[in-house]
Amino acid sequence: MTISRFVQLWTHRYHKYTHIFKAHWLAYLAVIRFRFKKSRLKQGQELIAIIRTEHFGDIVAAEPISRYIRNQYPNAYIVWFVKPGFHELVDYNPSVNEVLKEFCVTERKVILQAGVFDKVFELQFRNNNHCATCQIFTDNPVAESRGINVHTYFHFGNLLEVFAQTSGLIPVKTAFLADDQPLLYLQDKHQLKVDSLGLNKPYIVVHCQSNFAPKDWPADRWQQLIHWLTENYNFQVVEIGLKSNLNISSEAYRNLCGQLSILETAEVISRAEYFIGLDSGPSHLGNATGTFGIILMGALSGFDEYNPYSGGYGRQENAVLVRKKGLTCAQLSFEFVRDEVKKVLEE
Repeated sequence: MTISRFVQLWTHRYHKYTHIFKAHWLAYLAVIRFRFKKSRLKQGQELIAIIRTEHFGDIVAAEPISRYIRNQYPNAYIVWFVKPGFHELVDYNPSVNEVLKEFCVTERKVILQAGVFDKVFELQFRNNNHCATCQIFTDNPVAESRGINVHTYFHFGNLLEVFAQTSGLIPVKTAFLADDQPLLYLQDKHQLKVDSLGLNKPYIVVHCQSNFAPKDWPADRWQQLIHWLTENYNFQVVEIGLKSNLNISSEAYRNLCGQLSILETAEVISRAEYFIGLDSGPSHLGNATGTFGIILMGALSGFDEYNPYSGGYGRQENAVLVRKKGLTCAQLSFEFVRDEVKKVLEE
């Protein structure tokens, strides 16, 4: 073994084992804190965990479950486990008492094995329960017993229904039992931030890149669509997301990519006349804020026709799902998408 390889090996091991130690230490502290919290609850009060750590569209889609659990257990102390990058989606939820910003799966596993929670509602399955550094997976026995996994989940309904089934809250392959419209809890600071942007109303929000390439529509067609919108309608077009892959020079186009938090982005969407985007996190923000959605979709990983949404988007009362059976999103032509958008704008 060369010196450089020896250094690489032990550097890797150092980072791995310090990560694991930190996960166990944080879990130990959390267990102590939750035991203390539990000792101060009134008789009959339960300590309940909701596990939905990622991705942000999934967390928005799962929001009605928090209200359902609160209704079922009105006196419970409810803790939502979430990855730090998404905590703002849960911070202001009045149905949740506390948000645990999860360091990694190992931390969660150690906490739950301590048995401090009276009930645990696991809203995810194996592919969301992995830590690459610790190199461990943790399974959800309910999802495993029902055959819900990354290859099958859309055979069980929309995302809300899938998550409710993986938690054991509802029987397999059944509809959600309560209000299925996801909500967001926007604050004054989010409104003030968007006020400061000076957006020209009316405007259309577009989101052109998801976190999963097979869901995307090509950049050149997005550019065509935006040029067509700005040339034919009196709308400003505002792009949101982490980053833009477009090259557009128009006074009617505004690029806000990478400049906003998730809830600030939601506030921008809430003020728009329309949201045009993909099957991705921001489309769930559109659903939750009530902005009419035009969602470009296609066949995905063996699911030819699936619907991830509940509420207004799911029932297509407040959205149009633009797709052709058997085609991926990338295979949708500009002309087809343009004509579907035109129908909505001219109605």
